[in-house]
Amino acid sequence: LLKKMSKDGLDSAQFFEDNATALRTALFAFETSAALLEIPSLSLTKSNAVRDVTGKLNNALMTFPDSPAAKIKAMKKVEQTVSKKKKPSEGSIDLALDVVAMIRPDGFGNLQGFAGYQLGPHSVTVGCHNDADDPQVIAQFGGVRPPFIRVQPKLKLEVEL
Repeated sequence: LLKKMSKDGLDSAQFFEDNATALRTALFAFETSAALLEIPSLSLTKSNAVRDVTGKLNNALMTFPDSPAAKIKAMKKVEQTVSKKKKPSEGSIDLALDVVAMIRPDGFGNLQGFAGYQLGPHSVTVGCHNDADDPQVIAQFGGVRPPFIRVQPKLKLEVEL
């Protein structure tokens, strides 16, 4: 059953259906062998033995998916799938442009807002903060008012070897 389980990536219903044929084959081989050993005059018949073997085979088939061996096999298969190494692909170079703009109109900082838009790898972000007349902001810029608009372009380069 372990060999059959490792070959197939089947669901449980398909697993039982496929292994039912193996069960019938094993049962037929047992019946054929038991028929050769049968001695009816001594009341040594194969019927009880066949019934016992049938029950044991059915029990083994039904309890197999919950067995420790099956669970270990399934875990190994999951580990193999997860740890597969990615095949090297062709190299590529991707360029993207991000633009960030800040608008600073007259005011003392009571209006703020940001908006952004992304199109594929490119993005635009625009912010507005009316703090151009605030003394702390003027002090940050060395006694000069900040520029009305400030634009910062960013070129992103992604190289994949």
